[in-house]
Amino acid sequence: MRQPLAPATPVHIEAGIIALLRALSPARKLELARDTNRMADELALTGLRRRCAGAGAHELGYALALQRIPPEQRARGAALLKGQPLMPDPVDPLALALGLGAMLDARGIPYVIVGSVAAIVHGEYRATRDLDVVLNLAPDAVSALVQGLREAYIFAPDDIIDALLQLSEARTDWRQRASFCAYEKTTGFQIDIYLSSGRPFEVTQFQRAQVIEIPGATGGMLRVASAEDTVLAKLEWYRLAPSDRQWRDVQAILRVQDTALDLAYLRHWAAELDLSGLLDQALEGQPPPLE
Repeated sequence: MRQPLAPATPVHIEAGIIALLRALSPARKLELARDTNRMADELALTGLRRRCAGAGAHELGYALALQRIPPEQRARGAALLKGQPLMPDPVDPLALALGLGAMLDARGIPYVIVGSVAAIVHGEYRATRDLDVVLNLAPDAVSALVQGLREAYIFAPDDIIDALLQLSEARTDWRQRASFCAYEKTTGFQIDIYLSSGRPFEVTQFQRAQVIEIPGATGGMLRVASAEDTVLAKLEWYRLAPSDRQWRDVQAILRVQDTALDLAYLRHWAAELDLSGLLDQALEGQPPPLE
């Protein structure tokens, strides 16, 4: 029997939810995810104000930013954000994604949005605590990237150098990722930036990226990984670090997209990436595999 997305959800209720998600445009799902993020931040701030009575705006902004950062990255984020004039403002991930995409386009740096934002576009909307983007960064574009990021983000240039040095290893070992983090100057919201190593899967991921129009928004469009490539990337991340969240994202995309998915493409690349077993389990609607 297929596992429901949420525990104990009746089949007919889930079917109705999936139908509603299919009827929403990608832009509308991103807007709803933005509103969900704002609500989550407002609730987190309510708790922080109660626990930190008398704390100033910058102190609250710093505490809220640290709450969003994953535990394994918190020490580095805390060091970079320490002393920065952060504000306790609810984050708008959609605006940040649009701004980042516009900056990269203006500098001629090819990008594709992946991770939770791509999962929202193709599956169900939800809150997200970071933004993931893959760059096809040419050596002569590094300076332009640094200059562009400095306008709106806090980061360590040495981290970019380290990511560049990781590229050769990332080309031969899928478990290694050439990446670094940047933090939005006002809220400390984290951007995870991955440099494409040129693996065949990453090449096709760029080729198949989809342009999502956001009517009325500054920037207006985002280049987002396809549904199939988002499923494959999340299965690869699941194999690296099993997570119920990753598995639910995969299940939601498969159920929302359903017959619109290119199954031949999925199975081809699952075989290439040694993910066929995980893909079969996901397609069957099984619960997260025990690792």
